[in-house]
Amino acid sequence: MASKWKRKASLLPFEGKNDSDQSVTPQQVGGPGERALFSNYRMSLPLLFCWLLLLAFGFIMMFSASYGTSFVLSSIDYDAPVEADGTVAEAPVVKVIPEADASHLARRQAGITLLAVFLSLAFAFVFPFQQLTRKKLSYFVWFLVTPILLVCRLFSTPINGARRWLSLGALSFQPSELAKIALIFFLANYFAARTHERRREQARASAASSRTARRHGSNNSTRVSQSVWKKAYIDVTRPAIMALVWVVLVLVQPHLSGAIILTALTLIMFFLANIPKRSLILGSLQVLAVVLVLLTLVAVLYPYFQDDHTSFFAMVDSRFSYAKQRVSTFNNPEAATSDERMQVTQAEIALGSGGLSGQGFGTSVQKLNWLAEAHNDFILPIIGEELGFVGVLAVMALFLLFLMCGLSIARRADGEMARLAAAGYTIFIVLQAFLNMAVAVGIMPATGISLPFFSYGGTSNLFFCAAVGILLCISKSATEADQELSRILKKNRPNLRTEA
Repeated sequence: MASKWKRKASLLPFEGKNDSDQSVTPQQVGGPGERALFSNYRMSLPLLFCWLLLLAFGFIMMFSASYGTSFVLSSIDYDAPVEADGTVAEAPVVKVIPEADASHLARRQAGITLLAVFLSLAFAFVFPFQQLTRKKLSYFVWFLVTPILLVCRLFSTPINGARRWLSLGALSFQPSELAKIALIFFLANYFAARTHERRREQARASAASSRTARRHGSNNSTRVSQSVWKKAYIDVTRPAIMALVWVVLVLVQPHLSGAIILTALTLIMFFLANIPKRSLILGSLQVLAVVLVLLTLVAVLYPYFQDDHTSFFAMVDSRFSYAKQRVSTFNNPEAATSDERMQVTQAEIALGSGGLSGQGFGTSVQKLNWLAEAHNDFILPIIGEELGFVGVLAVMALFLLFLMCGLSIARRADGEMARLAAAGYTIFIVLQAFLNMAVAVGIMPATGISLPFFSYGGTSNLFFCAAVGILLCISKSATEADQELSRILKKNRPNLRTEA
């Protein structure tokens, strides 16, 4: 059809347009709630522009927040020997001043981000999302990511007592960031496949119900009960346990904030999926039983594998003492020491000194070694100090616009997996952004969560861009309502039904 739209004409019920395997008979045309739909084969320009704005704004502010840190880091000799626990054995040697580079971190961030943007756009342009809807891919992703998390926990070099980073030559990344992207894909693929399986099962059961009733008289209650529990296991328990494996592997690094986000994403994906209520309730009971049994076994057996017979709960309390201290400081700041309040206090000073319009780009004082991680987790206070409340509001507005664009793609997505993946990736990015903002303004205790597209971290941006690339790929298959064709079909509905 000669038009600015490349149309894939189809007559689909509006409520069921996400079912890729649905066919429509002439009797259905013009029925209640039906529209003529077509795919435009173009990626979402609003999402693309919003994403590029976030990247550009984020890079500019990251450069401003990091040039002091870049100057210091590029002046230090990192060849000093490192102990087994990740601490430096000797004080690093400071180089001569001419070797210092205030753009060191920004140039590195720019290189990885440009590569991420190129790969994401290439994927969105070339790759059809329908190729990712095969059921076997969900298990492939799970069996790919699980060993990576295991290798990170067992063989990576500890940094500040935590094994969170894997190094591939000059490139280092956190496998927990990969797990976040992979978890959404895994659950979206799994739940979409289960939705189609349930529909086929319901169709077969409906067709055979009368014959079964005449042949057997009544259903066997034991068989029905077993079938219900088995369906609950397949619908809920199996994917929940597979996701829980990743949560545990991230938790033992230890990386509490990463485990919390993985848990939140799992719950969100279960909420978005069309899981029958009975399966959801029975499956939740199964998961709870499995977790309680495993916790009991670990608590009982753990002391026997320790030389000092330390209890499991004492180990947990010691391993996550930093999180306990942060929560205590948040709940009772008056009782905390000045060192414990230092980060929160400096963030408040940065935000408060910015006022309405800020002190000007590049003029922040707090980033000059007063506020730790000013170019990373606490970049929002620097934005508030330099650009004021207007700058912070602009960041929030961009992420809200991103949320609207992403959910619009999910609403119009062609297929159950596309709908789940689009909603999952959108909520993931926006959720992490607002969790970071909540920490920066003192609504939540410090968690170590970065601000997507703003915080320093090239590989982290790489994974965020990968999520946006999948979103843009999904947007190409989004369906649109053809209002003119719908009007014609509605007008000629009696004739169509007569011909049928």
